Amino acid sequence: MKKCPDCGMTIANQAIRCPKCKFNFADAPDAGGAAVQPEAAAVSAAATGTPVSSNAVVGIMPMVDVNKSNVDEFYTQLKNAIVKRKQEFDKFIDFLENRTAWLTAPAATEGPLACEKGLLIRSVAVTKQLLRIKDTLMPQLDEESAIIIGLFHEVGKAGVEGKPYFLVEERLGSTTSTLGLSFSSRISTPASTPSNNYSINQKIVNMSVGVRSLYLVSQYMLISDDEAQAISYGSAPDTLKGSVSPYTLILQTAISMQKNIYENSDVVSSYSFTVKK
Repeated sequence: MKKCPDCGMTIANQAIRCPKCKFNFADAPDAGGAAVQPEAAAVSAAATGTPVSSNAVVGIMPMVDVNKSNVDEFYTQLKNAIVKRKQEFDKFIDFLENRTAWLTAPAATEGPLACEKGLLIRSVAVTKQLLRIKDTLMPQLDEESAIIIGLFHEVGKAGVEGKPYFLVEERLGSTTSTLGLSFSSRISTPASTPSNNYSINQKIVNMSVGVRSLYLVSQYMLISDDEAQAISYGSAPDTLKGSVSPYTLILQTAISMQKNIYENSDVVSSYSFTVKK
């Protein structure tokens, strides 16, 4: 561990920028910094849609339709874009992927993402929304901070080890006889369509999704107070009684865009929002 010479925050040795005051250790080699590898910068640019070359023309990046077929690719890009807090980030990812339902959980009990991988799809999509709009609304927001708060704002829905947040019960769609009678959904027939019915696990300790998300993240990663508030309240900033961090506000914007627009095909088509398939 090392201390930031500007604010005194204790951070990981491999950190290149202080998450609190943004002191850049790469500009001060004596402080234990290291330059970002060009390969990492290229991966980061690919994840955000930002050209690597300063001579490249920057245009409006269309929103990519994140779905089951491409979410793993985008998720890998976002993970590879983390450089400054890579060691602690990777440890947290290892915990999530191997000891929780992070990769398979739904995003909700109903709606378009009440399906396997729904949580991962929304988390990746919100992160891409955040990266897409941050240069306009808040250019001073560090790219890696954006990825961390976007990707983990609902990570509490993965549950904890041994206790998933969502419970799943597989069911079969009902079939109808030639007489118009509906038979039991438990009768397996070739015409039956399997689906999942989700409910919230009542045996998991009760707390808001934001608080549970912060609880999980903070066990593995050093995060700033702005990042902590965004993760805790990005989905519900109105519950805050005091001032709201700009990090929280821009995350709320990304979440609202994703949930209210890009998860609703009728709204996308009606208002001609750009979507790259």
